[in-house]
Amino acid sequence: MKIPHNIIKAARNGNAVKRWHTRRMLTIDTVGEHTANVLAIIFALDSHPSRNLLHAALYHDIAEQWTGDIPATAKWRSARLKQACDSLEDDMMLENSIQVPTLEDDERLTLKWADMLELLYRCFDEIELGNSTMHKVFKTGVDYLGDLEAHPRGVLILNQLLEDYKHV
Repeated sequence: MKIPHNIIKAARNGNAVKRWHTRRMLTIDTVGEHTANVLAIIFALDSHPSRNLLHAALYHDIAEQWTGDIPATAKWRSARLKQACDSLEDDMMLENSIQVPTLEDDERLTLKWADMLELLYRCFDEIELGNSTMHKVFKTGVDYLGDLEAHPRGVLILNQLLEDYKHV
């Protein structure tokens, strides 16, 4: 039996990556903390998530140990940058024997919603602590979800978060 020592090391290294390095933040956020929060949100979105969805969520940002946490907005602005990053991440995952299962369309949607809702919660945390620069990021995240296919439970969570946001 082959022991997946290299995969465990890669996961640990990936989870240690600091997020938000291009913004002034009051708190430190790591890929590991983000991933744990994404998994918690997935359970709120889907009472019986598949093993494949949980597996994909666990490793969804692990490749950032090789690329860094490149802001989504940079990838949205440059298709070439996104393609290059995606290609490098795919190569590095393959080189390190890390396989992420292919998701069904509904699972991909759940993961996208969980990932973006987690971003909104991080923004909310920062805003509550007084980081007013995160209002713009929060709005961008809300707009992103507005353009994404609706997730029934995701919309309910978003609406609750927006209600709380009114009082910050």
